Amino acid sequence: MKFSRNNLPGIVSAQYKEKMIDYVSRIKRAEVVDDGKVASYVRIDYLDGSKSMWVSKDGQSDYVHYCEAFAGKRPCPHLACGVAISEMSSSKIERFALPKDPDELNAFISSVPSSQFHDVSDTFGIPAAPEEEEAPAAAPAPASLVPTPAPAAAPIGKRDPKVGWKDIENYLLGQGIDRRLLLRIVDKRKAVCDLAATTPMSIEPVAPSTPYQGKMLERALRHIIMGKSLLLVGDKGAGKDTLINTIAWVLGYPMYLQTGHKGYTSETIIGENMPTGNGLEVAFKYTAYATCVMNGGLVHFAELNMLMPDATSIFHSVYDDNKQLSTPLGTVPCHQEHMFIASINVGEHYAGVKALNAALKDRLAVLHLPYTADFKLLIEKKSGLTDRHVLQWLEDIKTQIDLLYATEGAGDESRTVRGYIDAANYLKEFGINDQTKIEAIEDFVINKCEDREERFAVRNQLRMSVWKSLPKTKEEEDYESGVA
Repeated sequence: MKFSRNNLPGIVSAQYKEKMIDYVSRIKRAEVVDDGKVASYVRIDYLDGSKSMWVSKDGQSDYVHYCEAFAGKRPCPHLACGVAISEMSSSKIERFALPKDPDELNAFISSVPSSQFHDVSDTFGIPAAPEEEEAPAAAPAPASLVPTPAPAAAPIGKRDPKVGWKDIENYLLGQGIDRRLLLRIVDKRKAVCDLAATTPMSIEPVAPSTPYQGKMLERALRHIIMGKSLLLVGDKGAGKDTLINTIAWVLGYPMYLQTGHKGYTSETIIGENMPTGNGLEVAFKYTAYATCVMNGGLVHFAELNMLMPDATSIFHSVYDDNKQLSTPLGTVPCHQEHMFIASINVGEHYAGVKALNAALKDRLAVLHLPYTADFKLLIEKKSGLTDRHVLQWLEDIKTQIDLLYATEGAGDESRTVRGYIDAANYLKEFGINDQTKIEAIEDFVINKCEDREERFAVRNQLRMSVWKSLPKTKEEEDYESGVA
């Protein structure tokens, strides 16, 4: 291999001392005695699958690396990371080789048996990954009666809180967030990005297509900064999902989703025994909720009031001073940057809901969300439809269906903000005329009512108010004439 002198500017390697957690997955060291002299080998594994190794012996420090980017004459961060690691080891790399053939690197790495290396990742601020050991072959055994934890992929470490911050800052200032609160949001976002690892079960925080609009955002952020978990209460269309997704985006929380149902017990909220790959044993697999408690992040526990009241007792010790989660495998501490946001729909028309345990509500800040902050603005931002007359017409339709529900209890399934957004998208895509307006409102709003008489009531309400030209369907005509 051909070696060159290291002339990387010191300022570059200094920068990568802070950045290398974004590139490096594992660092291992081996001390090898040869002819009475000690040679120090350091192997570096990168998150993109690349590898490198440097050796210090006989007063010389050499670094060897191969990656497709550098071989293709494109910049790569690996050399800077290697130099930064060597400087932190007080043994600065003096020469480096960048072969064009990966076999040269592999031969260099394999010159030292892997068994002689030990993990020193945490010395350099890199979370050490669990060692993978090859299990000895064993005869088939009957299914285990004692659950063991299912193996989980290692969490991915720190994220850069500055990425995307400018867009977030502009949005927050547009929502009237004051500078003092903004500074506390910056501190909270940094803590979350430093400590709350992403996992295979989490969702990366991204900007919603239309972030939440309204004062409830500021209230929610204040509670979260104070360390309180939240309960969001509101009818469908109140923007609960949008608010939660916006909070995750602003604060950088990895997102976890779990939905309540009456079959959950206090144990199965945490996880349950599942067959392993060979089908001969069972292992305990944690749910999204439990994974979030242990690794940090934001869990949206939707439809919390579908749970049986006694099942929610599992949350009590997590959200009081104990901050501990009881699992079938033992008690685990709640992660410092775990956030619990539950949401519930309310009203007699929601079947199967239960009254929430008062002890649980006492542990949460409860926010009642208004139905919509600004319907026309929401539809415009979500769909891109800007025709003022059509936006007003959509709002008038919504107002009449809401009125029908309030006075006669009919048409609730047509009270769907998503339906209006879909209708607006349809009109924007295919143009605005009598036929497309009928198709959009029927297919995305009116026909959401499965009950025929409620559906007819919605159509009649619209004809008597804001849409006199809405034609009767054959089904309506037959019903009115007594044919069906």
